[in-house]
Amino acid sequence: MSSVDPRQDRIAAKIAASQDRLDRSSGTRPALPAKDAYPPENYRSLIAEYPWLAVAAGLGVGLLAGAIAPKKTSSRFGKRALSFVIAAGEIGMALSKQAGERASEAGREGLALAREGTSQARSTARSASASVAREAIRLVARVRK
Repeated sequence: MSSVDPRQDRIAAKIAASQDRLDRSSGTRPALPAKDAYPPENYRSLIAEYPWLAVAAGLGVGLLAGAIAPKKTSSRFGKRALSFVIAAGEIGMALSKQAGERASEAGREGLALAREGTSQARSTARSASASVAREAIRLVARVRK
């Protein structure tokens, strides 16, 4: 019982020392860089960082253009804009279908790789357990002699 007490004392001392180090280092933690530490390189990266801001800006520009446009040309312009919006919607639908197909293909490939990995792990585990069992039988046979 006397050999256990010094071990516990050493462990307690190590824990106390590590807590002291953590307390000292937690006060001097460096500040994390802000999200906007570097300006975006192009419009795509800007929109990728702030998608909702881009949508709001588009709505604002659209409202401003609608307020500035004269009422007589708005019907002609509206028809053209509507056809443009329909075309953009069709393109968006086609792109989303392509993205969905790519994602499902990637998911299938990942699932196939996972199945292959688990089958390899099973065979490895089986061979390892068989070799361990053989060695255990040999050791038991030696001990009995």
